[in-house]
Amino acid sequence: MARNVTLSQLRTDVSAQCDFSVASASRYTDTLLTRLINQSIQRFRERVSAEGMTHFLVSTSGTLAGQTSPFAFEVLDLSAVSPSVVRTYGVDVTIRGLVRTLAFRPFQERNEYSDQGPGIPVAWSQYQTRTLAIMPSRGGDPYTVWYLPVLADLVNDADTWDGVAGWENWVVWDVVAQLAARDQYDVSLRQFSFLRDGIWQDIIRGASKVTAVGGSVIGRDTVRRAVKAPLGGGIGEQGPQGPTGPQGPAGSGSGTGSMADTLMLMGG
Repeated sequence: MARNVTLSQLRTDVSAQCDFSVASASRYTDTLLTRLINQSIQRFRERVSAEGMTHFLVSTSGTLAGQTSPFAFEVLDLSAVSPSVVRTYGVDVTIRGLVRTLAFRPFQERNEYSDQGPGIPVAWSQYQTRTLAIMPSRGGDPYTVWYLPVLADLVNDADTWDGVAGWENWVVWDVVAQLAARDQYDVSLRQFSFLRDGIWQDIIRGASKVTAVGGSVIGRDTVRRAVKAPLGGGIGEQGPQGPTGPQGPAGSGSGTGSMADTLMLMGG
């Protein structure tokens, strides 16, 4: 069940923390507060998503079309997806009835699979906000893209945002800190920023408890985890950007995963 907070309530909370007087109303207008609140909400959604929290992510599915000439990869255009894409966080492809999560690779490595020609997808890269490179691609494989969608701004007083478990406090204090910076209140800015950052740490600490491995996010955690190579390859290390260790021949089980990594993953 969503814990919705209205735009009117968010403005009221900001005003209360700033202790606005009647004389301040013309300086801190509802229009200004609404704009800052919307900016902070968008910033918050992207920050928590970058930390690996999937609360705001949605998916879109389709079928891969195959390698896009003259490139050595498929250009997957997501510009028509609704709601629109802010940032992509993962791509799954169904191959022979099994769902595989593609590894993320930097766009600089877009031609690493060119010697294979059209083939089973292994990795993806993002080179525009709403365009992905699938490497390689033979076409015909169903896919699912996980992404952070665009959120419509709050406009009317009754418009709501899901504050989940007090997350709106971060937005409130972020706006209060911006107002302090605008008015050059250095001492207040430090205090408000400290309070905002404390709320952020509480949110992240809570997020880290949601999985058995002790960390909910690839983007933040530095623990490497052993994963199977695509379609029966060996075992390699998985870092924030996907497989980083060499993989042995198919089914050999060779690779660079270590017992120390496994113990770290288990909390040992």
